[in-house]
Amino acid sequence: MKKSTSLAILGGDMRQAFLAQLLCADGHTVTVSALERHPFDAGIRLGAPDFGVKEAQAIILPMPAEREEGLLNAPLSNTSYHMQTILDAIPAGKLVLAGAVSPALRARAEQNDLHLIDYLAREELAIRNAVPTCEGALQLAMEELPITLHGSHVLVIGNGRIGSMLAQKLQALHAHVTVSARSAKDFARIEAAGHGCLHTGALAGHLSGFDLVVNTVPARVLGMAELAELPPDCLIIDLASKPGGVDFNAASQIGRHAIWALSLPGKVAPVSAACAIRDTVYTILQEEGLL
Repeated sequence: MKKSTSLAILGGDMRQAFLAQLLCADGHTVTVSALERHPFDAGIRLGAPDFGVKEAQAIILPMPAEREEGLLNAPLSNTSYHMQTILDAIPAGKLVLAGAVSPALRARAEQNDLHLIDYLAREELAIRNAVPTCEGALQLAMEELPITLHGSHVLVIGNGRIGSMLAQKLQALHAHVTVSARSAKDFARIEAAGHGCLHTGALAGHLSGFDLVVNTVPARVLGMAELAELPPDCLIIDLASKPGGVDFNAASQIGRHAIWALSLPGKVAPVSAACAIRDTVYTILQEEGLL
């Protein structure tokens, strides 16, 4: 890095708390807000009442940036903050980094003349995040299943970054892995990796033999018909961001065990997840001429 910079971190879970510590350890001036349930070293400033955004060269919001009703995603805060209040406090022209930016958030940032970048949309972070996501999914499956993954029959829905990596890890544990996709290119890759192959749009009629189903597709792929076909003791883990890929109401109605495992990196490996965010933030700051 060429130089240190001044950064304000607002809200988030343990990933943002550890991110603040990592950035401070690298010599940056760090101000935190809406993270008061986490103890910080003396070197990190507290941002109340103006969140420290006026002095900061860049503001870092969490991933996802918002929760319901347009509130800042701040599970470690004792106070709720409307995202509009946060954005209105930031001077025009400032660089704002946020994860999983909604259209409403982007529109408000543009209205306030803020330079908003969605760091979760960066390919390097998506790749790095796939590792703790996959490890967290494996941990969850081992905790919830009454059988070993070794020898189990597993369906991974989607062959993107997370799906392909998860299939590889499951295969290394000697599970019988089937992966679903939609394109001929993905079908070829799945077959070359030694997995079974299904079409994501035509799962019905092929689901009766699975012990575990893990979805990575953020669109409805498991409705009532598909869920009813799965064995009653099949575990379903949905890793997809909202709106998810599982009809959880239908799963509850027919007694299928379905878990929506959101934000796994922050739950199972917050330090590693924070390192991934830090590296992505540094790349963006360098591109913007702030480092």
